[in-house]
Amino acid sequence: MVESGFLDGSFVKLTLGRPAVPENALRKLLLRPVLIRGERQCSVVSRFLTRDETKNYPFGDALALVETVLGEAFMSANLFTESIEAQIELGGKDRLSISSTKRDPAPLNHDRNRVRWVDSNARYLKALDVTDARGKVRERMGDKFRQIERFVDLLASAFLESNLAARAATPGSSPILMCDMGSGKGYLTFAAYEYFRNIAKAEVVVNGVEAREDLVTLCNRVAGECEFSGLRFVRSTIGEYQLPALDILVALHACDTATDDALFAGVRNGAEIILAAPCCHKEIRPQVDRLHSDGPLRDVLRHGIFAERHAEMATDALRVLLLERAGYRVRVSEFVAAEHTAKNVMIIATRRKDGVADSLREEIDHRILELKNFYGIKHHRFEQLLVDGCGLGGAPHPAGTVSPV
Repeated sequence: MVESGFLDGSFVKLTLGRPAVPENALRKLLLRPVLIRGERQCSVVSRFLTRDETKNYPFGDALALVETVLGEAFMSANLFTESIEAQIELGGKDRLSISSTKRDPAPLNHDRNRVRWVDSNARYLKALDVTDARGKVRERMGDKFRQIERFVDLLASAFLESNLAARAATPGSSPILMCDMGSGKGYLTFAAYEYFRNIAKAEVVVNGVEAREDLVTLCNRVAGECEFSGLRFVRSTIGEYQLPALDILVALHACDTATDDALFAGVRNGAEIILAAPCCHKEIRPQVDRLHSDGPLRDVLRHGIFAERHAEMATDALRVLLLERAGYRVRVSEFVAAEHTAKNVMIIATRRKDGVADSLREEIDHRILELKNFYGIKHHRFEQLLVDGCGLGGAPHPAGTVSPV
């Protein structure tokens, strides 16, 4: 069927999933036709836990790839052509289901137009002075509007990959509960509420947490004007806020260890999705500086900007590992820079349906310890919060010796 779809031009897309090895970093292969320099080829996106890689193949090579990995690396396939939809499930009892359908031909442009998640005419954007009365983005707010679009794009991707999408589509299900910790002026909080209400068509309750009273007052006024009955803002610091059970936690540019407080709050309260854009990595920097005053990295770390970047990467790499150990699939993506900072990393975590195998947990423990030892990190707030909150099931290993897995 795949070959015939390739040959007669009816092929629309093919998805290979359900890795034969659950811990494999390569999660999916996504195939679709593209037109490159007038020649039809097949675009293959390899979706890893933390990144996507795209390569273009002649159809013959793409078909050979499918034949190689289906049944070996991947145990399911979903094929879509203009006239049929087929699903293959392998392992145990092999299953093949085919249904007739009518679908438009696949778009062949190489760089497809991005989905527009944000309507520039939205009332909240005008109220927050991002757009003018005609819905045109104000010149000074162009970067902010692009940040809002990128945030909703990442949120939508995480939502559709999570358990929440199926729950939201079930009649009578409970509303999705989201908290934005450190919501500021609420640009992204409003955008998230609008996405769930008007695009995802999901019942949602969103709380924005912000320490500055004037911004809380402003945002609650705008929410009332927009008739966003499920959106409210409360005045509190991240550390002091008593977070209820929730489904989605957002923490964007929470300074230094406030990011760790927010991540721990999400894990502790069972969030299905955690989105965090870390900022101001101050905790690890002095620990890195102390260890590497001598040694092979001294000529790297004696320059402040290099030392700062090492501290940022080490801090966030530990956060990712700790989230993975706590039962999340995590990827790191580029995020549009905020208005007053160059920080542009987004950590996107979705809770695993199958938990974490003991063998994988032990491997992650080993990797955490190796990273801490290399950089001389003796204290990491997120790790300590998880230990104190029984999220790790034991104290962290002392830095200095790597225990065997």
